[in-house]
Amino acid sequence: MATSARAAWAAAATGRSAGAGASPGRRVPWVPLALTVAAYLAGALALHHRLLPQLTTATAGWTSSDSYQFVWWIRWLPWSLAHGADPLYTTYLHAPPGVNGMWNTPVPVLAALFAPVTLTAGPVAAYNVAMILGPVVSGIALVLALGAWVERWWPRAAAGLLYGFSPFVVAHSSVGHLNLVWAVLPPAMLWLLHTLLAAPRSRPWRTGALVGLAFVVQTGIYTQTVALTAVVLVVLAVMLVLRRPGEALRRAPDVLRAAAACLGTYAVLCAYPLYLLLAGPGRPRSEIREPETTNSDAANVLVPTDLTAFRPGTGELAGQLHTHSGEQGGYVGVALLAVVVAAVLTARRPLTRVVAAVGVVAWVLSLGVSLVVLGDDTGVALPWHPIEGVPLVGEIETMRFQVVVALCVAVVVALWLDGLAERPPGTGRTLALVATGLAMLTWLPADEQVATPAVVPAFFAVGAPGLSGADIVETYPRTTGVWVGGARPMLWQVASGFAYRTTGGYFIGSDVDHDLLLESPVTAYQQGALDVAGGSAMPTFDAAIAARDELRALGVTAVAVVPEGADVAGVLDWTRRVTGLPGEQVDDVWLFRLVAG
Repeated sequence: MATSARAAWAAAATGRSAGAGASPGRRVPWVPLALTVAAYLAGALALHHRLLPQLTTATAGWTSSDSYQFVWWIRWLPWSLAHGADPLYTTYLHAPPGVNGMWNTPVPVLAALFAPVTLTAGPVAAYNVAMILGPVVSGIALVLALGAWVERWWPRAAAGLLYGFSPFVVAHSSVGHLNLVWAVLPPAMLWLLHTLLAAPRSRPWRTGALVGLAFVVQTGIYTQTVALTAVVLVVLAVMLVLRRPGEALRRAPDVLRAAAACLGTYAVLCAYPLYLLLAGPGRPRSEIREPETTNSDAANVLVPTDLTAFRPGTGELAGQLHTHSGEQGGYVGVALLAVVVAAVLTARRPLTRVVAAVGVVAWVLSLGVSLVVLGDDTGVALPWHPIEGVPLVGEIETMRFQVVVALCVAVVVALWLDGLAERPPGTGRTLALVATGLAMLTWLPADEQVATPAVVPAFFAVGAPGLSGADIVETYPRTTGVWVGGARPMLWQVASGFAYRTTGGYFIGSDVDHDLLLESPVTAYQQGALDVAGGSAMPTFDAAIAARDELRALGVTAVAVVPEGADVAGVLDWTRRVTGLPGEQVDDVWLFRLVAG
């Protein structure tokens, strides 16, 4: 009875009889793998060709603030470990209270993986190399995962190419989202689910522990992907139960054992990160963003953005899509949709229909709490609306379910191509293969990836002489979340080798006075500097005294004014009034020491 139950469940999950198809334990064909990696790497280098000549002096993406935030955390991990500091909580930003890394993007797994690059060529180079390799690794992860269902290498390689360079990955590459370019967990779940549900002689405890370990690794890349993958796994489980309720009941003990092993492994290995997420200091105490801002545009499934090469006559429509192109990576297009429909209608294996159904559900979830079409919020409530209130899960930016849509499209294409390969040669098969190849070309990325210069003043580049880790520094200009250039002071702090702490920061968090912060609050000193720089009259002497007292309350020991080619005479006069010092020009920065009082 147990054997027949496993066989039936395998048929429901994969569409093959038990024991048929590829075994996840078979030997990897190293020559095809090497050629595929080389092809993907060539594609990634072509995608980022503008970045290659400036790997150490520019960052991938046009939104430098997000890029600089990743650069900061990439350098922070090896520095913190070498100096006995906490790698996931830091007071070097937003001092003195500090920043909870688990509510931000510390990417400790990637920071550790690329530490040799960081320690030799610098964190900017490490970030850029990681950005280039993200699509390669994501694509290869799917190629290897599909070995459980697709024996032929070339359909798997085609699927990996689609996924690794999908509109989702390309979109997030354009805005420097390193944590989303590394989209490895969804393919890993494919292999692990096959091992649990369909592979002969499955060991639920071991498989569950591997699933937990996969979630641990993903937590070290991006926690949102953990949450959305968990949601998709629930969706998949419901589908399988509805397909084969009797077999689901028989398999329930194995699934429960695997779930227990998964949760136990995750809880043990992620105990401290979970503490920081759920109860740690500096975590946000209110909703991070309005849920309506994270809706994807329903029209994006048919309308490509300017990041896609082939967009005949859709340029005007693309300009109407909700939010910016870096978050609209849900394009599938008429051609690939036709391939998916053909695959579903002609599929001999239930797996094709299951994967397509999961893709449809993921697309609906990506639409968020209400239906948006070409930038117009229709007000029609969608299934995510009641989920939005669930703690932690509700913080998912729903448009990022698009990664699962891309995965499902790629998997269906692989199954379709594998099925075509099994048919006898003939005109029909040839035409189907050619049509599928042309459809895949509609995802070809446009030559729109850019690099943003990462300029560091000489003072910071030589280690910020005169400052130490005991110093808390207020910088002008201040750190902000403005996408282009707002986080420059974070880059400067990294370039100095973390020679000082700073009151500023671009992060998600809170403090005693604010339930939610997306950047450090503006101090009275900073506001006065902004006013003077904008042409307003010099603040009064009493305002200067109040600004000085606030800086002292924050523990600030120095103020650094960075001219950056601008006329900062008024800012320098204001800083002299606040600090009571004339200041000293060191290289290209003016440094003021606060007088203890």
